[in-house]
Amino acid sequence: MDIQEFKILLKLLDKTDYRGKIGEIKPNDKTKVSVVRNLCEQLFNRGYIDVEEKILQIKINSNGKKLLKNKAFLDKQNNLELIILNSCLKTSIKPSDIKLNPASKRDQLIADLVKKELIEIKEKQIIFISLTSNGKLFLAQEFLCKGLGNINLSKKLLNNYLTFIRHCYTNKNILLFKSDKFLESPDIIISESEEIKEKNKPSIEEVLETIIQLDLEFNTDNYLPIFYVRNKYQSILNRQELDTILYSLQKQNKLSMSRLVDGSQYNSEEYNAGIPQKIGGPIFYLIVK
Repeated sequence: MDIQEFKILLKLLDKTDYRGKIGEIKPNDKTKVSVVRNLCEQLFNRGYIDVEEKILQIKINSNGKKLLKNKAFLDKQNNLELIILNSCLKTSIKPSDIKLNPASKRDQLIADLVKKELIEIKEKQIIFISLTSNGKLFLAQEFLCKGLGNINLSKKLLNNYLTFIRHCYTNKNILLFKSDKFLESPDIIISESEEIKEKNKPSIEEVLETIIQLDLEFNTDNYLPIFYVRNKYQSILNRQELDTILYSLQKQNKLSMSRLVDGSQYNSEEYNAGIPQKIGGPIFYLIVK
């Protein structure tokens, strides 16, 4: 591993949920962001980090152009999707130049059109990166200094590494290693003192009603970011419990959930409130049916 790549991983250890903006995890202050992105691509290819990319330019492709000439397609097509297709018909365009309200619908519609192979992403850029389970395993159990030459780590980076190792192996919490396999997140630490009394937990119906109320309160147009619900129940439900309720509502066809495509408009805490997925952005928006 290159020393610059290693420093990026160490910088992530100091970030909330091991997730940081591309400009915050530069190996050195003088390192150009373009160089950092190249290093991150190499780390991503090895499975040590996940990347969140912002779409900079999109353009309709031949499939999309062909369908725009098909009357049967136009008659049954979503009007908002048609706005996007027509907006990028003549030239590449920034997603932000397509005026749809709320912006979250625009992002999801663009993702849907890309999946349907009607538009192409002409340019995208890494904005955020986060440490994966493989990355945590590598740092905690596999990393050796062989081949790195003069490491020259700052005290800050060394402290980040030592804190991470101690956090993994602390005797006061459940060990994060089981059968030589690293569990998904170092934040999944169970403490008996943190157990929540069952009698205080809301029912599935109450959570659904809360989602409806929060959507009205924050005017999110039935595209409520999950962090509002997590904040509401933070002292009552842990992540897994709330996720289970949301999936139950989805199974009952009372709720649908949508992924986040562009996370640049949210801070780290808000982004990390989403439900992580192995591929692509997290499940982030709640839509009441």
